[in-house]
Amino acid sequence: MEINSIPDDVIDCLFDAIEKNNKLYIILKEDNKDNEDKIEKVFGKDVEFLDMMDLIQKKMFSSLMDAVSVFDNEPFLNKFGFNQITEIFYDLTRLEQSKKMLFNYALLGRRGKEGLLQTLGGGRLTKSAIFVPSSRAKEAENFIKKWNVEYLKKSVFVLGG
Repeated sequence: MEINSIPDDVIDCLFDAIEKNNKLYIILKEDNKDNEDKIEKVFGKDVEFLDMMDLIQKKMFSSLMDAVSVFDNEPFLNKFGFNQITEIFYDLTRLEQSKKMLFNYALLGRRGKEGLLQTLGGGRLTKSAIFVPSSRAKEAENFIKKWNVEYLKKSVFVLGG
């Protein structure tokens, strides 16, 4: 649905509309029957209304972590200042010492040359853990696979950053 097709009085009522598991959730700025009626005319009757307190009190927040805004196709939690990153934990113990050194040079950079992390906008968490924006996680994962390194990845949301 294009935001341009939604009447202005409805947009004034909405905080966001998100979709998850083929269900449309409408988050209202102010929950009242008039707002719900206006919105049902646009989106239909098969919507679930939430207000900000629903998100907090019903612990809906965590269940909507991977939900996407209908309006801008961005992760829902971005609206609250959260950014999704992917943490990658890797194990270099099976590599020879020279390969470990080359891996780290390629990952972190050397002598003024950027490494993969700088290119992807990521960083180092520990000696064997990195993070990258989730939108760039596949590139980091492909890099690690090329080195035949075992790894685990985890997507998390961080405030700001």
